[in-house]
Amino acid sequence: MRKLIHKLRNSNKNTIITIALFTSFAVGIIILVIGMTIYKYQFAKLGAETFDNQEYQYHYVIISKQLDEPFWELIYHGALEKGKEQGALVEKLGSNLSVSYSLKELMEIAILSDIDGIILEPDGETTITDLINKADRAGIPVITVLKDDSLSRRKSFVGINSYNLGQAYGEQILAIANGSKCNVVVLLNGDTRDTNTNIIYSGIRDTVSGHNITMEAAKINRNSAFGSEEEIRKIIMDSNKAPDILVCLTATDTLYAYQAVVDYNKVGQIDIVGYFDSEMILRAVEKEIIYSTMTIDAKQVGAYCVDALTEYRNTKRVSNYFPVDISVINKNNIALYLENVSNQSME
Repeated sequence: MRKLIHKLRNSNKNTIITIALFTSFAVGIIILVIGMTIYKYQFAKLGAETFDNQEYQYHYVIISKQLDEPFWELIYHGALEKGKEQGALVEKLGSNLSVSYSLKELMEIAILSDIDGIILEPDGETTITDLINKADRAGIPVITVLKDDSLSRRKSFVGINSYNLGQAYGEQILAIANGSKCNVVVLLNGDTRDTNTNIIYSGIRDTVSGHNITMEAAKINRNSAFGSEEEIRKIIMDSNKAPDILVCLTATDTLYAYQAVVDYNKVGQIDIVGYFDSEMILRAVEKEIIYSTMTIDAKQVGAYCVDALTEYRNTKRVSNYFPVDISVINKNNIALYLENVSNQSME
């Protein structure tokens, strides 16, 4: 009797596990189907608004966790403009959807939607590598942008050389220090999968080595905007080891650092070497609150991605790497840079 009861209990347990697994799988499928439905509706609207019912040959999507950042808006517009020239419709997948989807789910939606090409900022997860390979097997070429996944079957990488960027940061640190002893804090991504920031840090370290510079890496949790802001403020207000120079590798960190040194009257005490050329950051450079900022041509990045996809679609071959130039903006060239930006906006 005991054996029979034990057997029945095991049978019920296995049944419950099977039902749970099936339910989980079914929910996943439903989420993807809903995502595809919403996506196709948004795509239909976008196609009409962007191309005014003009015909296009290809349909590409851009996928990133950072799509709502100003920098990615510029990447998108660069891709959109280049796409119009080449008869390709480009859209941001995930930005205008009413439901929030993970990078993995967005890749699955793109593959199931059978689009012609994917522009992707990977996150280092093996599941994303597998999905890049799955897209490739389905005949959908993938171009990685800003962050690479060299172990995948992606067709090309568009971005900067992270080590060279680190060297450029290092040169700015040496210019600020001017031979004096300095304490430098570099804000890195707390996500250990982001290897790019570690390479940038190596470039900085190697450049300033032997110049009486003390360097420290501060891991910033960028999953929470308020958490990131609070961590940066704590670093700036640390009375025991406040940095002489704060190095920011993202536009968001640069803005938080700028605001903090202003709020806590640290202007002139802490020099900021930042990233990106938003209007606020450029004005801060002009006022010499931010010493300098690194930037790349975001529109060029987007255009190169579309070039790579279209070239591969047409020839089945494409260069493995499209390098993007790095620019340094400081008080010496800010006036000329602002003049060029003004002239471009008037064209």
